[in-house]
Amino acid sequence: MNNPASILVDMIWIEWRKAMRSRMPLGTALGSLFMPLGIAFLIFVSRNPEISKQLGLISAKADLVKYAATDWPTYLALFAMLIAAGGFFLFVLVVSWTFGREFVDGTLKDMLAVPVPRTSILLAKFIVAAGWSVALAAGILIAGLITGVAIGLPGGSPGVLLQGAGLLAGCAGLTIAVVLPFAFFASAGRGYLLPVGMAILALMSANLVVLLGWGELYPWAVPGLFSQGPGSLLPASYGMVLITCLAGMLATYFWWKHADQNR
Repeated sequence: MNNPASILVDMIWIEWRKAMRSRMPLGTALGSLFMPLGIAFLIFVSRNPEISKQLGLISAKADLVKYAATDWPTYLALFAMLIAAGGFFLFVLVVSWTFGREFVDGTLKDMLAVPVPRTSILLAKFIVAAGWSVALAAGILIAGLITGVAIGLPGGSPGVLLQGAGLLAGCAGLTIAVVLPFAFFASAGRGYLLPVGMAILALMSANLVVLLGWGELYPWAVPGLFSQGPGSLLPASYGMVLITCLAGMLATYFWWKHADQNR
């Protein structure tokens, strides 16, 4: 009998090959670059009033970004907020595609007919989705650093950059953790529509819960609060994120194990 670790490695390789043969990695990579390039463009516009006058309404948004990103600390904090919002939807797309494509392409029956434990299949999918999301977050950080240097932001000492990178990394980790449970919605919904709809609902409800003052205990609000500084969270906040992540993964496992796979 094959070694479980060897089977898992093989499944990870298969899932990764599926992703690389699709257009999703390129699409999500371009989507991740849109955020830092968009911010750089708005800052550029705000520094050139003649261009602002020609662009009309964009100039007001550019001024807001200018005042929000006047130096490296605030600039990197702004990127952490982008990870908590825009990155959230990118990661949801990654998870939704990784788990939902088997239903959309009609390959689920073939996959389940292979003599491989479903645990290995699911774990491989989670690992690939998480690794893919980490790569996107790293791309956003690298692009943000390059654009920050290009526009000449002040206050870019090694300590400041390291602290900002740590803030972004922590925000990305929390965001990925609260996104992994959407694998259950992709599985139960047999596609992409349900997880995307639930992601919109989660983000809207997170904003409402924060306004009510309970955001520290609502897992989908935690990444956004973390982007404002770890001091705004409670120890229980991280526990709620961990519980939500594990609960979502377990729900996905039990669905794949016990649900009637009739398609």
